[in-house]
Amino acid sequence: MAIPRNLRRERRAANNKAFSHLFSSPTSPATLLHGLLHIKVISCTQLRNLDRLGAIAMLSRKTRETSDPYVMAFLEDYRLLKTRPIDDEANPVFDEEFYCPVAHITEGIAFQVKDKDMIKDETMGTYFLPVGELIRQVDESDAEEDSSVVVGDLKRVGVHKVVFLDGKQDHGTLEFFVEFIPVRMLSKTMEVPGTYFHERGGNIVKLYMNSDDDGSAPIVEYGEEDGEEPKVWTPPRLWHDIYHAICKAKHFIYAAGWSFDVEQLLLRGAELESMADSKYSPRLGELLKQKSEEGVVVNLMQWDEPSSNFAFPGMMGTFDEKSRTFFRGTKVTSRFMCMAGGELGLGKMMAFTHHQKFMVMDAPKEANVCCDGDETELLGFIGGIDVTKGRWDNRKHHLFRTLQSLHKGDIYSHCFHISPEHGPRQPWHDIHSSVRGPVTLDLLQAFTERWIKQAPDAVGNLVNINRLGLGEAVKLENDGGWCTQLSRSIDSRVNAFDAAIEQSFNSTDIDSLNVNWSLETENNTLSSRRFETASDSTLSFSRTLDQKKGRLIDNSIHMAHIHHIRRARHHIYIESQYFMGSSFMWSNEKERDVKCSNMVAAELTLKICQKIVAREPFAVYILLPMWMEGIPQDNATQGLLYFQRNTIEAMYKHVQHALDTCMSNSSDDVLKVSDYINFYCLGTRETTDGSEATGESTTDDELHLVNTRRHQIYVHSKMMIVDDEVCLIGTANINQRSLDGCRDSEIMMTSYQPDHLATDDSIAHGDIHAYRMHIWASITDQMNDLFRDPSQKECVDLMNSIAESNFKTYIGDKTVDMTSHLLPFPLEFCDGELRPRRGLVDGKLPDTNADAMGKKSFVFPEMFLT
Repeated sequence: MAIPRNLRRERRAANNKAFSHLFSSPTSPATLLHGLLHIKVISCTQLRNLDRLGAIAMLSRKTRETSDPYVMAFLEDYRLLKTRPIDDEANPVFDEEFYCPVAHITEGIAFQVKDKDMIKDETMGTYFLPVGELIRQVDESDAEEDSSVVVGDLKRVGVHKVVFLDGKQDHGTLEFFVEFIPVRMLSKTMEVPGTYFHERGGNIVKLYMNSDDDGSAPIVEYGEEDGEEPKVWTPPRLWHDIYHAICKAKHFIYAAGWSFDVEQLLLRGAELESMADSKYSPRLGELLKQKSEEGVVVNLMQWDEPSSNFAFPGMMGTFDEKSRTFFRGTKVTSRFMCMAGGELGLGKMMAFTHHQKFMVMDAPKEANVCCDGDETELLGFIGGIDVTKGRWDNRKHHLFRTLQSLHKGDIYSHCFHISPEHGPRQPWHDIHSSVRGPVTLDLLQAFTERWIKQAPDAVGNLVNINRLGLGEAVKLENDGGWCTQLSRSIDSRVNAFDAAIEQSFNSTDIDSLNVNWSLETENNTLSSRRFETASDSTLSFSRTLDQKKGRLIDNSIHMAHIHHIRRARHHIYIESQYFMGSSFMWSNEKERDVKCSNMVAAELTLKICQKIVAREPFAVYILLPMWMEGIPQDNATQGLLYFQRNTIEAMYKHVQHALDTCMSNSSDDVLKVSDYINFYCLGTRETTDGSEATGESTTDDELHLVNTRRHQIYVHSKMMIVDDEVCLIGTANINQRSLDGCRDSEIMMTSYQPDHLATDDSIAHGDIHAYRMHIWASITDQMNDLFRDPSQKECVDLMNSIAESNFKTYIGDKTVDMTSHLLPFPLEFCDGELRPRRGLVDGKLPDTNADAMGKKSFVFPEMFLT
């Protein structure tokens, strides 16, 4: 039964009040700032001169006794922005704009004007803008004028000031503009606004689980919820599709990866045997060489691992030297690229990587698309799976039974010390996607921009896509019915952004804003004015790239995650290799200055708190590895677990606070944190039946694992599904390295079907719905009807029950063949505290001497681990 409109408005106003109350205190001016800050740093005048000619000035070859100012802005320890430094200038004009998403409990924005020096930068002056100047709520008169808003909704507010630094006229002035835009004005469209690549329609998208999906999972039927004939999900097979796509390419193949292993077999088992007479090799490297010999342009970009050389394969085992040697002297154009440009030291060059994994090539048009004759189109692959050692797997995730057959020569283990002959191998769970349609032009552009920047000697090897008749989006459209949007993490040190896009950026003309300014008189200011409006009708973005120290940055992967979490109405499902961020909200105050400030964890937490306030069902499911790759007791792995634990703990405690506050006087006070958010991992066990292990155990790990016969299934995925409506798949983990824009390079594609959208009352029931259920059916070995609505408590309870039952089997004394692999994460929240899960011996991860809670590393810098 529909709720009357006036009652809906009353409820929304009441929820606004309750939600605001969650994050305020009568003893503190701090309040929640949730939305987007648009900040323009305009100029400074008459700054003090902190430089003095002397030894330091002589070393830096300075010729003038003038400071080199730049500006930063902070919310407590969280840095919002940093402008470029301007040398030898007391009256610098910056004119730099920043769009900063925020989800912070803060007292305000602290501006700092600094002088860049060789040894230590000095503070030239500060100004503090209280958060109260940016928070204005809709009142009854506003609500009467605009029926789309209710009392308590936040307004869009802007302030433009010229202030005296430190409140002293002889310290100079700072001119700035700050605009706060609340969440409700930002999340009305599926398209992520203000980003480099726009949404494109008319695509065909395929969604893959693992490098091979053998069709053995329980059957998933879907579609009947929307009154359609039931359909059965048919899982595509990634490496099979990549192999045949490469074979069919006639003009070009572009491939970018963190790692390529030229010896990898793209086909296995009976399929490999059946291709014995094929003219094309099933091995990646030989296949690319064969295509290049046919005249196909083959360009390959691989991360150049700094620790590798001709005599040492490198600490990360990416096979870059192997690829370099294999393709030398062939028609394949291979280039090996460091992540950072020349200005970063060797330490950061070794720490950060080119992590993008995608391919784009020409392909025959699919048979289900109407076309005439022998037409071609563009085909792209994008996701978390490198074509390299240890990645080929299916849902069976064998440990010992395929050592001499399907996985012979491809045994991989970075979690224990084992030999390829003895095992167990490290099972691998991962996610990928493919696409045909206009968005492939953006994939092509992403490859080209990196190639131009870091392979300038080989620009002539790029194909002219227009000459192939594939350069126009309209000609690539098909009837697949998918809308997609590409996003990245990358900056101008390693990427040549389109000059035409850069030139389209506008500097916001503050005087031309279509708002009603009001002048204000303040102490220690030359001028001050402000506006506030309940309407978003004039909201626009002046630029589609961020900037830092004058560098251009595409951090749209971070923005896409934030955007779609804010739009969520029913549930969110995440798979990620790492999960850490939002250090500004960590419970351990001593760690809040850690530079791991991506906002995914904070946005998830706020979304759950909003649903608790509204008393609406909502569930977040997060699948992670049991521990990150590496020997679990080693310093680096323990450091990673420590930062991840801080993130998880903060989320649990904030959700518990919301429950305590909102449910104490409610009949719903029996609800608990695990009704809203749960973390999981995967694991398997295998009996000795059919084992292909050979030789005697030689390491302590082998001696132990041959008895317990278990191993985590390593979750390497990078995926988020929201309301079964939209799916984000790419190479970015939930950590600062992936989402920063200036650390690892990443790429991601967001996809949805306009014919299958969620509503306030229901999740979507299209292919993403089926795909998510297929994943769950695969990892639980059942297709339960409760999986059809993940937002309901009954579904949450079922998933937790399956995981707990599997955990008992996993840690039990009896070895069995596990076909259901879902496990609870090895940490649990109980009595308001995060602790090792019950059942772990002395709080150690299974089969290890490693603390499940992790330990802070005093060897590896936090920037490298987060």
